[in-house]
Amino acid sequence: MMWRAISLPRLRGWFFDVVAPVALTLFVLSGWQIYVWLSDIRPQVLPGPIRIVRESVESAGAIWAHALVTMSEVAAGFAISIVCALALGLLLDVSTPLRRAVYPIIVASQTVPIPVVAPLMIVWFGFGVLPKIIVIGLFTFVPIVLGFAAGLASTERPTLDLMRTFGSSRWQTYRYVKIPAALPDLFTGLRIAAIYAVLGAIFGELAGATDGLGIFLEQSRLSFRTDLVFGAIFVVALLSYLLFLAVVLIERRAIPWHFLRRES
Repeated sequence: MMWRAISLPRLRGWFFDVVAPVALTLFVLSGWQIYVWLSDIRPQVLPGPIRIVRESVESAGAIWAHALVTMSEVAAGFAISIVCALALGLLLDVSTPLRRAVYPIIVASQTVPIPVVAPLMIVWFGFGVLPKIIVIGLFTFVPIVLGFAAGLASTERPTLDLMRTFGSSRWQTYRYVKIPAALPDLFTGLRIAAIYAVLGAIFGELAGATDGLGIFLEQSRLSFRTDLVFGAIFVVALLSYLLFLAVVLIERRAIPWHFLRRES
């Protein structure tokens, strides 16, 4: 009885977390392939999953070469975005006048259509890596800084009063209280940013580049290789998911108590 009480919830969670998504994906792909067979639609219009996999495997070398370029851009852009967001988040929490002046600008910046701004980055900074890093930063910076600033601001007042009573310095208060308390909100922003990081690299490459998955997508589209377009889209989605998963794994290592409290 004890074994069943312990195992059934875990089995249920494993089913909904792993089996159900895989089964749904296979069901959709099977329906897609059956429709392509029955409708006899041209592969230039809608290729089936089998053709997409076959052609993508044959072009795996080219896809991998372009993916490496995109991954290097994402790594650099995401890392720089995190550092800048953490620094600004701390400044916003330290200075109330600065927060009141800058916070509306940060929020308003999200109304700027980044795909329209991306070509301007190419005009201003050329066809190198810098424009792609800036575009990735535009996609990922705001969720991180807003999440971190919100987490710092939500620290419980009695805890801060207790630290002052013990005579702690501002640095000690941030190190032992405010930053640990802000980590859940920070990682929420990081998870959101991770989803959009690869997308930002693709937009930057489409605006102007010689290599990268964005260029591979555009070349495949212009060549009416719809199967390779779908293959590249799958790789982009996979990279986004892997980056998201990496953030989740780091979060579990950094704040395990948060997951234990949420799962209890």
